[in-house]
Amino acid sequence: MTPAPPSVRLTVAVAVRDDDHDGAYFTALALRLHHPEAAGRCDLLVVDGDPDGPGAPALRGLPWLRYATCEQVRGSALRDLAVREARTEWVLCVDSGALLAPGALARLLAFADARPGTRDLFQGPLLDEDLRTVRTHRDPVFDGASFGMWGCDPRGTDADAPPFEIGMQDLGLFACRRDAWPGFNPRLRGHGAEEGYLHKKYRAAGARVLCLPFLRWTRRPRDGSPDPAAICRDRLLAWEEAGLAVEPVVDHCREAYGDVVDGWVAGHAAERSHPLDYFDAMLCVNSDAEPSRWVAAARRFGRLGADGLVRRLPAVAGSSPGVGYALSHRRAVELARRRGLEHVLVFEDDVTFCRDAEVLLRGHVGELADRRWTVCRLGDGAVAYHGRVFERLLAEVPGGEGEVAVWVAAHGGWERYVDRRFGEGVVGVVPAVTARA
Repeated sequence: MTPAPPSVRLTVAVAVRDDDHDGAYFTALALRLHHPEAAGRCDLLVVDGDPDGPGAPALRGLPWLRYATCEQVRGSALRDLAVREARTEWVLCVDSGALLAPGALARLLAFADARPGTRDLFQGPLLDEDLRTVRTHRDPVFDGASFGMWGCDPRGTDADAPPFEIGMQDLGLFACRRDAWPGFNPRLRGHGAEEGYLHKKYRAAGARVLCLPFLRWTRRPRDGSPDPAAICRDRLLAWEEAGLAVEPVVDHCREAYGDVVDGWVAGHAAERSHPLDYFDAMLCVNSDAEPSRWVAAARRFGRLGADGLVRRLPAVAGSSPGVGYALSHRRAVELARRRGLEHVLVFEDDVTFCRDAEVLLRGHVGELADRRWTVCRLGDGAVAYHGRVFERLLAEVPGGEGEVAVWVAAHGGWERYVDRRFGEGVVGVVPAVTARA
């Protein structure tokens, strides 16, 4: 990633959610139109969670912003990626459709300049459509499908009042130093579980969550409703990580949706106890031209009890199978590095599992947790990469097809290169768990 010029202090990252490319465009354009005094010190970034949507090409082609997207990144992960993609010390993340009050961006820059090294999380009051009603925080109680009921601290009604601590707030807008970002759990799949969870992580690290009364914003109302099963699962996952009691989540969901929640909770528990849950992400490489192979692979993952853990990664076509393999695995590593993962497990779409796979995996994963590994082969068709090798792989393996073709010929292929490059850190489990059909 090319560093921002020294004069650029803040990345303003617009997260495109729910195919809202129009909202992202007008949010980005309004930042240029209504905050010209801050333009020279801001890097404008759009992080697109739906790069195949009809509005994506026009947004991607705008010359006055940076555009970023990443396979497998949706919901909560978009905000996490927005912070990680920043080229500056400070990041302001806003949802598509959000608008900042005039002068708020310049005041945020001055505020940041006066607080080098801060570890705190900063948010601002949300204005209703009347532009007078102020909502400074959310109280930690369930309100329908949401966690958090809107409240107003009188100190937030004066834009010139000093900052004050709050418990939690909607994450449609937040600011922080990039180095202080604690990150989201990479297993979160939807959105709606971040409120409260992120704030708890900041406080657990000894930081504060502050409301900046001048950092006022508003947004248009959103249509649609989240998948209740996904929200329940993500909240259980987030609250477990944050050390919060999960019983209120289960009780609320059961009250709202009935006994079906017991199945969601059981499914979540099964995933969390599965040995493959050790890996931060699991990707299955599959060509767009062969969707039936992904369907068949998903069935095999389901029989292993891991269908909810594995995501499809579109294969990169190459001039030969060796070139395509190298490009696809490089893409998986690049995705893991951009998301800040510790390790990623990559499957081929013809992978099969031995009869006692789950039992064997449990033993193998226990051994991995106790050793310093770099690359782990579970058998044919399944290989894991640790974060210790991400930067070296991306630096040493070119990303273009023509360059990789030359590289493959020189190194004898991806797997031979990995064996020579990482030596003793390469682990091959015995007995093997996987084979290729």
